[in-house]
Amino acid sequence: MVNSKGKITDSDPGSNHLLLNGLPDKAGKNQDTEPENSLCSPYEEKVRPCIDLIDSLRALGVEQDLALPAIAVIGDQSSGKSSVLEALSGVALPRGSGIVTRCPLVLKLKKLLNEDEWRGKVSYQDFEMEISDPSEVEVEISKAQNVIAGEGQGISHELISLEVSSPHVPDLTLIDLPGITRVAVGNQPADIGRQTKQLIKKYILKQETINLVVVPCNVDIATTEALSMAQEVDPDGDRTIGILTKPDLVDRGTESKVVDVAQNLVCHLKKGYMIVKCRGQQDIQDQVTLTEALQKERDFFEDHPHFRYAGRIFARVNHNLGPRLFLGKRVAVQKQTFVRSLCVSVFAP
Repeated sequence: MVNSKGKITDSDPGSNHLLLNGLPDKAGKNQDTEPENSLCSPYEEKVRPCIDLIDSLRALGVEQDLALPAIAVIGDQSSGKSSVLEALSGVALPRGSGIVTRCPLVLKLKKLLNEDEWRGKVSYQDFEMEISDPSEVEVEISKAQNVIAGEGQGISHELISLEVSSPHVPDLTLIDLPGITRVAVGNQPADIGRQTKQLIKKYILKQETINLVVVPCNVDIATTEALSMAQEVDPDGDRTIGILTKPDLVDRGTESKVVDVAQNLVCHLKKGYMIVKCRGQQDIQDQVTLTEALQKERDFFEDHPHFRYAGRIFARVNHNLGPRLFLGKRVAVQKQTFVRSLCVSVFAP
């Protein structure tokens, strides 16, 4: 239950729980019987054509003169940003030390309703390539970055587009931005920190952009540069969602602090926080598949003495969803609401 200080306790598991945005879960038990796509079906039916139009306009370069609705994904280096996108898209993206995302990556996820075949397409500049195997994506994105930004570790404002069509992805378009760096290393430009922040601000400043801020659980949230930048451009937290990663790396004894952050008690965001556990580097080396990683995530949240309430919350919202799948659906619904509100503000008399 929730005690007088707003903290979750083990007693009375049948009572109302806090959702990860700090608001009470009052939906009741009837939510457990809803179909898996209940959160997203209105989005898929009514808003997907709008998102397709926005994607087409962005590809034509209209965004230079007209601000388009977008979801920007930002995070400090090694925050787990690539792992979150990998979990949502079902494909491996470039990862490693230093700056891995060196160009803005427009990740277009399209849910196939009546097809089982996976399809992908990478496009940049005047180049376009169809992909039939998800394992090819990481190599092709790396090639694209080398063509656009050079073989070094510099960055570029030029877009790379990755389209993924699959029955197993949410209907969503995201823009992945370079991780925030503070110190130039190797052959990076001396002002690489300023360059990355300048590129990120270009997107998150726009009132039409929802900011997904990825924050690892094993660092002090007050020292997170990405969240600080999001607060600077969105001080009321109206268009910022926090994504907490790496809960398995939290130091023993500090779990309650992470729970406080997840419950929106530390750094308040109106849209709240989500907490996920994605594949780590060791999982990749052990060749853990995304399907296996999803099951490991479920098991982690169900069994962890502090974080298991997160697993119960996701189960109450939809009994077929793990945290990552719920994340995809929640972001989709947020964008649906956001696009509708923008349409009202633009076209209202």
